[in-house]
Amino acid sequence: MPQFPAKNSKNSKEQHTLQKSSSQLEVKQAIISSLTLMDDIFIKIVLQDKQCTEFILQVIMENDSLRLKDQCIQKDTPNIHGHSLVLDCYCEDKEHNLYNIEIQNDSQEAIPKRARFHASLIDIHSLKKGQNFKQLPKTYVIFITAKDIFKRGLQSYHIERIIKENGQPFDDDSYIIYFNTSKIENNSLGRLAEDFHANNPKQMHSTILSKRVAELKSTDFMQKGDKNMNILLERYRQAALEEGREEGREEGREEGSEKLAQLMGILAESGRLEDIKKASKDKRYRKKLFRELNLM
Repeated sequence: MPQFPAKNSKNSKEQHTLQKSSSQLEVKQAIISSLTLMDDIFIKIVLQDKQCTEFILQVIMENDSLRLKDQCIQKDTPNIHGHSLVLDCYCEDKEHNLYNIEIQNDSQEAIPKRARFHASLIDIHSLKKGQNFKQLPKTYVIFITAKDIFKRGLQSYHIERIIKENGQPFDDDSYIIYFNTSKIENNSLGRLAEDFHANNPKQMHSTILSKRVAELKSTDFMQKGDKNMNILLERYRQAALEEGREEGREEGREEGSEKLAQLMGILAESGRLEDIKKASKDKRYRKKLFRELNLM
C-alpha cells in the first residue's frame, strides 16, 4: 500500500487549526457575553457612540434637553508640574459645560481627593492663556461607582462648595457627582443602575444602550475584528496563555488556551457569567474552578 504521510500531516494540521480557532472563538464569546457597562474598557467602547454618553448624562443630570457638542474618550490631561491623568470620557455640551465621566469599581480609586484632582486638572486645561477667570466653564466630575462609597444609602451624591457660615452656595461652578449603581430604586436612576450591571442587552431598560451593547456583543461584529474590542479581549485572553508563558513551551500555551476555552464553555452553558469574568482575570480563582469542574 502506498503511504501518504505529507497529506495526512497536512489534514491533521488543518483540523488542529480549526479546533484551535473554534476554541478561541468560544473563549471570546464567553468573555463578551459576561461584560457589563461597569467594565472600564468595555464602557469606553460603548461611549464611542455619543448618543450613549448623552443618554447617561441626561439621566444623571436629570436634564432630558442636554445635548453634547463634542466628546473625547481617553482624554490626556498632562501636568508638567506633577501627576497627570487620562480621563475615561471628557465631553462638552452645547451650553459649553464640561463633563468628566469615570467608571470606578474600586472604592479606593474613587476617594474625594481624586475627584478634587480631576476637577483641578480640567480647570487647568479649560482656561486658555489670556482668558479671564470668569470664563471658566461649569465642570462636572461624575464618578459612576460599583459600591456606595459614602455608605449613606443614596443613589447619588452631589457635592459643591458652600459658605460655611450661612450655607449659601459658593458659586464657583465646580461640581462633583457620585452615582451609586448598587442602589436600585424604581426610578430613572435605578433603571440606569440596572443597565450598568446587565450583561444581556435584552434585559436593559434603555433602548439606546441596549442597541449599542447588542451590536458590540453580536457575533458578526466580533468576527469583523474591531480594533477596540480586540484590545479588550486581549486583556482577558492573556489568561488563556499565562501558564504556557511561564513554562515557555508552545504545548503549554496551546494546552492553556484549550483548557480555558473548555472552562468558559461549561460556565457559559451554566449561566455563570460572573464566574467567567472573574476567572478571566484571576489565576487563583481560575484554578479553583478547574478543580471544581475536574478540568485539572
